[in-house]
Amino acid sequence: MSINIGQEPSKLTIYKDEQGRYKTYIKSTTTNENGETEDIYMSKKVTFRKGVEVKNKSVIEVIKGWVSPYKIKTDELNEDGKPKYKYFDKIFVSEFNLLEEGIDEVQNTRQPKQEPQDSFAFDTTMDELPF
Repeated sequence: MSINIGQEPSKLTIYKDEQGRYKTYIKSTTTNENGETEDIYMSKKVTFRKGVEVKNKSVIEVIKGWVSPYKIKTDELNEDGKPKYKYFDKIFVSEFNLLEEGIDEVQNTRQPKQEPQDSFAFDTTMDELPF
């Protein structure tokens, strides 16, 4: 799948999460260790011009769009003491045609399962307190 490189428009399904962020999935293939090919889906962030709202699971035809970088600050510092960043790419859609209008429900993002925390409660008596 290409994103409007050349003269051919691209068709994308846009997903909207509960924070109002947009993404799409791009299908690719990879070869396993045993030589078999397997489908993989890469999630790509999608942004539109200010004020443009698209419903969840809308299908659009990209007329004008491009891949654009964005950065996220990490907790690490470089040798100069300045913060390090991770760089990613996003798809910016400038012009599009709405082929199929989506639904008003948002896409629930998958949250990593968390292990139950140990209780920090403890039993003590007044005789054990230092004050």
